[in-house]
Order: sequence, then C-alpha cells, then structure tokens
Amino acid sequence: MGLFDFLSVRAGSKNKKGPSRPTKAQGIKSVKAKGKLESCGIVKIDSFTFVVKDYNLKGFIIEPYDKDVLVKSQRFRFEIDVSKGNHKMKGPAEAVVTKVTNNALAAAFTIKPFDH
Repeated sequence: MGLFDFLSVRAGSKNKKGPSRPTKAQGIKSVKAKGKLESCGIVKIDSFTFVVKDYNLKGFIIEPYDKDVLVKSQRFRFEIDVSKGNHKMKGPAEAVVTKVTNNALAAAFTIKPFDH
C-alpha cells in the first residue's frame, strides 16, 4: 500500500455523502431512551415554570435551569406539582438553593408542600 492509496479509495467510493447521521426523530428517541427528557413534574417560581428532573422528601432538582432568577443560598417560595410512583406533592412550598450549575439547580425544602 502506497503513501497516497487512501486518495484512490476515497475517490472511487460511491457514497459521496460521507457517514450517515441520525434523523431528528431518531435523536429524540435516543435521548428519551436515556432518560434525558424524563420529568417528575413542574415548579413555578414567580412567572417562570421549570421542569423537575427528580425530587425526594428533602428537596428537588430543576433541569434545565437557564435563568438568573435564583442564586445559591437564596430562600424562595414556589408552587410545586410533582409525582413519582404513588407519591405526589402539590401546593405552595418554600426552599433554599443548595447548588446552581450551568444547566441545573438543586434546592432543599424549608417548608414542604402537601403530600397527596
């Protein structure tokens, strides 16, 4: 095999498009399959609504979080409506921000909502 043999192989190939890419629908299906778009419910803070990625009795994680509404250690009031399995939480509550990253926010309850 010579030094420039890769050129003749590339020039002689019938597929001029290059490697195939997944369609948008296939990409969305694969993201759903990995659990990236799964949610437990929503949180409403002022006029903003955020998706709750996960929650437990101590707090919750909002993802994606792309606003500058809250900062670390800030207490805030909100409305929550989440469910996981047979457990549901809904109503007004209060929390404190424990962590803010590029795309997520974690908060711990200071006043828990009602369990349904």
